Amino acid sequence: MENNDSFFQGLYYESKISLVWQVVDGLPADNELVNINEDNSRFLKALAALSEGAPEAGEELPQTAAELQRLDLKLNLLLEIVGELLANQRTLPAPTKVRLGHTGIEWLTENCPPSGAHVCIEVYLRSELPSPLKFHGLAVVVDSQKGSANEGKRVQVRFAGLNPALQDDLEKFIFRRHRRSIAQRQTGAAQ
Repeated sequence: MENNDSFFQGLYYESKISLVWQVVDGLPADNELVNINEDNSRFLKALAALSEGAPEAGEELPQTAAELQRLDLKLNLLLEIVGELLANQRTLPAPTKVRLGHTGIEWLTENCPPSGAHVCIEVYLRSELPSPLKFHGLAVVVDSQKGSANEGKRVQVRFAGLNPALQDDLEKFIFRRHRRSIAQRQTGAAQ
């Protein structure tokens, strides 16, 4: 979706996903931040590879493309099975409305951190994948969502400690999701 308030700059990803937060003493040490950034980038790149899928059959090398498509289907099935096994072993909170930008995140919750608290946030973009994106920042509790008092308060966190490569990977993820939502709307409108 496109930016419609001053917290997010540019596009953002909006969905109902699981999110876990905890209050922490402050930002982790520089070495730990480097590891978190690398883990997040690696996860976003793997997610992009999974989302893109194999080339469509009928391209330049139809036999190779068909084989890649079969491997892609097998990998997706394996991920679903492993994801289901992991989901049974861990309990994530119920999905909540989340908006993710390349510089911050916002979510709705009844149980929110105090304003000004340092928080560590884990965002589960796909329930079948066990790895979350992990971010640190300062929490700001904003007024409750207008017209939806039953959803709780909005919490906004501007990310701290993200390196430029991770911000770029987040921008690419958000752009791909935005492009996909436009394509789905156009397909739905054409039918």
